[in-house]
Amino acid sequence: MKKQFLTATAALAALAITACGSQSAPESTTAAAATAAATTEAAASEAETLTGEADGFGGKVTVELTVKEGTITDAVITGEGETPTVGGAALDTLKEQVIAANGPDIDGVSGATVTSTAVKNAVSAAMGLPVEEPETKAAAVSAPAEIIPVEGGIQMGQVITAAHGNKCFSQVTAVVKDDVVIAAYIDEYQFGAADSVTGVPNGDDKDNFGAGFAEGQMLFSKRVNADYYSKNMAEKAGSTVRLNDNYDEIQKFAVGKTLEELLAYKDDATAVDAVSGATLADTGNYLAAIGEAGKVAQKTQAVEFNGSSEDLKLNMAIGAAHGNKCFSTAAVLTDGENVILSWIDDFQFGSSADVQGVPNSDDADNFGAGYADPSNVLFSKRVNADYYSDLMNKKANATVRIDENYNAIQNHVNGMSISDVKALSEKDDAVDAISGATLADTAGYVGLIAEAAK
Repeated sequence: MKKQFLTATAALAALAITACGSQSAPESTTAAAATAAATTEAAASEAETLTGEADGFGGKVTVELTVKEGTITDAVITGEGETPTVGGAALDTLKEQVIAANGPDIDGVSGATVTSTAVKNAVSAAMGLPVEEPETKAAAVSAPAEIIPVEGGIQMGQVITAAHGNKCFSQVTAVVKDDVVIAAYIDEYQFGAADSVTGVPNGDDKDNFGAGFAEGQMLFSKRVNADYYSKNMAEKAGSTVRLNDNYDEIQKFAVGKTLEELLAYKDDATAVDAVSGATLADTGNYLAAIGEAGKVAQKTQAVEFNGSSEDLKLNMAIGAAHGNKCFSTAAVLTDGENVILSWIDDFQFGSSADVQGVPNSDDADNFGAGYADPSNVLFSKRVNADYYSDLMNKKANATVRIDENYNAIQNHVNGMSISDVKALSEKDDAVDAISGATLADTAGYVGLIAEAAK
């Protein structure tokens, strides 16, 4: 009935219009109105182009927006200075986000924070919207290391751990007086593109140590490659503090703390707030690793030192002390003239069935992806002293364990002047001068200690 009513009403209305000719608009007026409406519609549907730019990671990021009837229908985003594999690779996704959001209110791309922010600001500039300036904070004031009076025996220890995620492993050294840290040193190793980083020694020997790396990959020290890694940190997370500076701030904070105090920071996300000048989210785990290294130190031979912690410097050198199948590290504590304490280790590839690989070796999607063969992993000779010593015995009839060799070298140079250590490293018969050492490359290890002591 409702449909019939509407039909009848419409018919009556049509009849009334036909009967009342005075109610019809003149033909010329109708045409003019139609033309005006068409013109207005065309104007409304005509697209306009808006452009804007903002500072990105490596220069200006520019956006060109196509806007039609108040809607962004297309966007062209360029950023020639953005890192190709990070910010540059995110531009297509950011374009889709801008179109979907119809403006600058986008989520951004994880890992490309700086580029994402630049796109937001460039879109805002193009649309005449306020650009959100990042909050400016005063740079954190670096706190000096605590000064600890030292009298009596001090000890050194080291751990190989995973303080920072699953893409690398950490090498952390600590020097203690009883249960108090008086010096610490942090470094980490990660795989990266071979053409972008300076690899560890022997990394480029594809017939020996380098054969363990996946195609195009290179193992590198983050400290040695601090410029490269710090740039990546800035691009991916907007970090303003260099990686090596972060390590240094954490090390200074640890001085004067007890091992239990440091161990309590493990997995503590708020630890970064306690360390002036540090910005690393895993600051707590680095502090805990220093505590773990201190625990190892308490089990080692002590060396007498009387003075102040501010007179001591802990450093590390990376080299090739023993052939082309591994790389070596030497951590050395000095007072400016003499070697006070030292710690040697080597890293080599071996079957995962025989050795305990460095942390994250079993993560095939992250650190483990850097291996040419996941069943052949990188290992610390100290951590695997039983395995490697047995190998030495079978292959060369060695009767002195690898860790005992390391300790013999360390004990001999501890207390020597840096100049005397260097002179010893230049002697072909250095091994004969060190009681308890049998390694043919003893001079190479002594030389690495001298290098770290410089």
